[in-house]
Amino acid sequence: MKSLGGYLDRSNDRHEVLDMDSQHLNDPASWEREFDRTREAYGHNKAGKAGAKCTYCYHQIIGFNPSECDLNGGRLAPRDCMAFAREWVERYYPNQEAVWALHREHCAADGTDRYAVHVAINRTDLETGKRLDEGRALRQRTLHASRMRDMDGRWGLAQMEKGARNSAHHARQQSRGEQRAREAGLAGLPRFETDLDHVRRVVRESVREVAKGDEPNKMRALNEALERKGIHMRLSRDTSLKSRDVVFEYRPTYDRRGKGGERVQKASISGRKLGRGYSLTGIQRGLGIAGRLAMEAAKTADRAMDNGQSNEMW
Repeated sequence: MKSLGGYLDRSNDRHEVLDMDSQHLNDPASWEREFDRTREAYGHNKAGKAGAKCTYCYHQIIGFNPSECDLNGGRLAPRDCMAFAREWVERYYPNQEAVWALHREHCAADGTDRYAVHVAINRTDLETGKRLDEGRALRQRTLHASRMRDMDGRWGLAQMEKGARNSAHHARQQSRGEQRAREAGLAGLPRFETDLDHVRRVVRESVREVAKGDEPNKMRALNEALERKGIHMRLSRDTSLKSRDVVFEYRPTYDRRGKGGERVQKASISGRKLGRGYSLTGIQRGLGIAGRLAMEAAKTADRAMDNGQSNEMW
């Protein structure tokens, strides 16, 4: 509650509030006191079951895709984010006291800014007098994700994809492993690059190289170019994805250890996880192929990549 209060306090210097709004409250600035009085009136300031912990309210965060915020050239201005949050609350929590505040958040890992709305939802349903109950944590996650996809669809916002760095501005955000590797490498090697930076660079350079050429099948040409540089590209076999993706297999460029301390001899990473520009669609766009031509090129490349020939570097 103390942490949540910091995000919903206009006078807090650490979390600057750009805008604030509420539902069923007389004074949004006094939301904690009004929440408490309502719960007390309905007997919700104590757990509903003996031995259980009492849930007083819910804290939700609506984080907007950096690429869609006007901070980075997108169409979502602060007023749009606040309108989105109001629609979210009115649609899914119409009988709850709620307060929400808009913030500009900064990602230290890659210097990206975006908008995010912190929402506090009181537990008491003002119409039924019962406690809000959306089930256990797993059901809540599924429910909220489904609702958010529905909201995104109505607003025409990008849909989240499994395993993808869904923002072009976040595509280069480092994982914890990359951060540790970079910190260790920078201490001794000024030009050190992590494995994923290495794969990105090689793929990026190879795509540019092949795009300038006159090969009839650019996907096959790209695969051959990557093989010469020690990276094997194949199509993903993950059937849970909505569309096919590429996977890059590579030999670590520095000493990497597994969980058991063993040296990692080879590794792989999907294009989506490297960033949208490295997915199958992104690569095809970079090569200048699209539509039916892209599908035919992918099919031909699929046969070329999965013809049973092993990568020479193995």
